[in-house]
Amino acid sequence: MPVAAVRRAQWGVRTVDARLIELAADNHMLVTAAMVRRAGLRRDQWQRLRRADVWVQVVPGLWRHAATPLTWEMKVRAGSTWLGRTAALHGATAARWWGLDGSDTEFVEFLVPRSRRHLPPWLTLHTTSAWNEGDILRHHGIRTCSATRAIIDMARTESPRTLERAIDSAVSLRRSSIPTLTKRMQQLAGRGRNGIRLLRTLLLDSGGESFLERRFLAVVRAAGFPRPQTQIIHRRRDDKVMRVDFQFPGTRVIAEVSGRRGHTSDRDRQRDARRRNSLQGDGWIVLEFTTADVLDDQAYVVATLSEELAPRHRRSGVHAVRQ
Repeated sequence: MPVAAVRRAQWGVRTVDARLIELAADNHMLVTAAMVRRAGLRRDQWQRLRRADVWVQVVPGLWRHAATPLTWEMKVRAGSTWLGRTAALHGATAARWWGLDGSDTEFVEFLVPRSRRHLPPWLTLHTTSAWNEGDILRHHGIRTCSATRAIIDMARTESPRTLERAIDSAVSLRRSSIPTLTKRMQQLAGRGRNGIRLLRTLLLDSGGESFLERRFLAVVRAAGFPRPQTQIIHRRRDDKVMRVDFQFPGTRVIAEVSGRRGHTSDRDRQRDARRRNSLQGDGWIVLEFTTADVLDDQAYVVATLSEELAPRHRRSGVHAVRQ
């Protein structure tokens, strides 16, 4: 073939390859066989590009350009597309997709029904006989186990600290709740399911929105006090809304724990002070404990609560609702 003809053929391949890259950009940098045809590549041209490792297979039926880094999200999206409807992100992968704290895994794992256990091992697959569509949600276009199911599955392999962070952030982000976790855990509990005992222990002090709030609940439980309600919203007559960390049922006692974050500027301190004054003006006793109190001087926390949780304190008339 004349040199000019060869150059024209090469240019033609480069042109349609560029078109394919444009199509990939609209699909999270992944291309399908249909996109290859839409770009105008003949079968022999496509095979030549693949043999030259210009386009690299991610999973069966999906490719990325060699110049495009293989990211965690790309693997998630490729796996989800390949596996289809009866598959969902699993465990720590699902937790990271939901944005839960402590979920920084680089692995991509999927849950599929036991009937699909013979799939080729392109990805890490977990099978279950307890496949339940109620556990599956769609988040950012991907089918994933709910945050609740992800945490329960993580309990088999993750450390207590990782699970604590996942539970607390799931509650904080309203991805799950302690009653929801407890109910689903009881439904899934059975012979052969590891981690349930650990999860039951960790849930005893769950319900706050941070490590510090969890430790406060542990102090309260160890001291034998009634468990306080968490994250209570107070609505005043002027429609002002205030949320408090803990409120002890049957009393007029509110407890707040203040960490190092979120209370650093003058405006933050002013807002906190005005909020505290407003609650006290409505007849509530507001106790505030610092990180040092909760972690290093638990005797002070217990003594202060003991003094204020005396029977003489009665529930305030201010309307409060659980969030």
